[in-house]
Amino acid sequence: MKHLLLVIGLCWLSGSAYGQQVEVDGGIWTEPDMTEPQYPGGMKALGAYIKKNQRHPKAARENGIQGQVLVRFCINSLGYVPDSTVRVLRGIGYGCDEEAVRLVRCMRRWKPATASGKPYAVIYHIPILFPPRP
Repeated sequence: MKHLLLVIGLCWLSGSAYGQQVEVDGGIWTEPDMTEPQYPGGMKALGAYIKKNQRHPKAARENGIQGQVLVRFCINSLGYVPDSTVRVLRGIGYGCDEEAVRLVRCMRRWKPATASGKPYAVIYHIPILFPPRP
């Protein structure tokens, strides 16, 4: 069977996924019984993890930097996020990009995505917000 890559976009603010699509040899198709990967405890738990563990970098605080860092990473078929797959797609600098990568690399093991009852590696996108700090 050809290598399948599930592409799921996660919109952190609305909590909804862009869709469940599988990329096969450059073409996109939808699997009816596909399930997304799940963070232990769900999206609320993921939000709580980020809120609890996020450090606003000193350089960003000193310069009044705020915004959103968009991070892309793989959740493999075992539910782990390999360090080598974490990438910043859209950053804001001042140490925020590195902090977003650190948060993703330190995440707990996910429940992997499945299609036809088999686990698959997926590419996930998540925005990490850096709100204004006093």
